[in-house]
Order: sequence, then C-alpha cells, then structure tokens
Amino acid sequence: MTILGRSALTSRRRQCLAALDAAVRAAGGAVHYSAVAEPLGISAWTAYDLLRELERDGLVATSYTHRPGVAVGRTQVGFTPTAAGRAALGEPSAPLAEERALRRAQASLARAGSVAGALAAVQRSSRSVDLVGHLAFWLSQAEHLPGRTRSGLRQVLRTAPTDAATALSMFVAGVYGAVSAESAEVADALAAELGAFQRRLSRTTAARRERLARSLAALLDHHIAAPADAAPQPGA
Repeated sequence: MTILGRSALTSRRRQCLAALDAAVRAAGGAVHYSAVAEPLGISAWTAYDLLRELERDGLVATSYTHRPGVAVGRTQVGFTPTAAGRAALGEPSAPLAEERALRRAQASLARAGSVAGALAAVQRSSRSVDLVGHLAFWLSQAEHLPGRTRSGLRQVLRTAPTDAATALSMFVAGVYGAVSAESAEVADALAAELGAFQRRLSRTTAARRERLARSLAALLDHHIAAPADAAPQPGA
C-alpha cells in the first residue's frame, strides 16, 4: 500500500502524525515539535526528525513564527498536517469554513469580469469586506495569470519559510506585481487594495491566518495550478 506513490505509514510515523494532528486541533494552529514529543514519550529531537520525515513525504507542512510575546529575534518552527496527512489518518477531507467562504467570494467577484470591475466591487463594500473578501480578490486575479506565473505563486505560498501572515502577504504581493504589469491603468487602485488587505491581515488572529493559508493552498492546488507540474524542458 502506498500514499501518493510513497511507502505506507509505519506505526511510528502514524503515531507521530496522529499526535501532531491532536496538538494542532487543541492549539488552533501550527505547533512546536515539543508538543508531539511529550504525548509520545520521546525526545524533542526524535519528534523533530520524525516530523521532518513526514514533511518530506508531503504529510506535514512547516511554518515559522516568533514565540508568543516575542516580536524580534529568531523565529520558531511550527508543524501542521497537510491535507494529504489528514487523509492518511483517515480523516474526512471536508474543506475548511474559510475555503468555502473563499470559493463563494471568488465566484461573486468573477461575475465582475475585468480587474477594474472586481476592484470596484470590493471597494463598494470595503467597510464590510473581511480578510476573506480581500484575499478572494487577489485569488480571482491570480486565476487569469499565465500558467507558469500561477505555478510560481503556488510554490511561494507552499514553501515560504515564514509564518502564515508572511506567506499570505508574499502571495498577494506576487499577484499585485504580475497584475500591475499587465494592467497599468489600475495600478493605483491595486496598490490601495493591497494596503487594505494588509490592514485586515494585521487584525486577524494567527490561527485564522493559518487556516486561510491552508485554504488558499488547497484552492491553488485544485483550480489555479498549472495543468502539469513537470519541470520546464531546456529551451522552453
């Protein structure tokens, strides 16, 4: 039996993945490897090595953030199961509430048609639009970018060596740069929308930012990613 083309989970790795899943649910977001070591009765370094193995298999994702109450200095690594990791544990793959909200908001903005139309729709309701609505705008714009650009944006979101807030900011900044280059006539309005997104992001809890990043990654995988992830051929 294989998972995504890899060997099935060993008992030890399954226990580690299950402990991580339980810790993440309790904390509401990514956790330090020590949160896995304690319930399993293993050393922190053993837990770290197991989590990195699971990460290499695509079952665990990492993020980096400052410790609670510490805004400067070195960041701390956090771990969370990926959708594949949760599936490997037999959990239902129902989308997060944020993912469903993003889908609805994106569908609504799609009816606006042009970049200018979507911007106008967001700006008309800017006071009532929360972070999901602003993120849906950038997601809807990313959908119209070339396949290679979309694939690069997905890679940025999935591999950003930072916390969820920075990963989301990097994604939106990437879309802004690409769309501005193609639609110079709305560059100022795009910059204003970028600022609105950042203000909303700063007022959102870390746990919700984590859920939004996971939801956005799922939508990128399913709808925005280039048809093939194969590396470009020489001369392409």
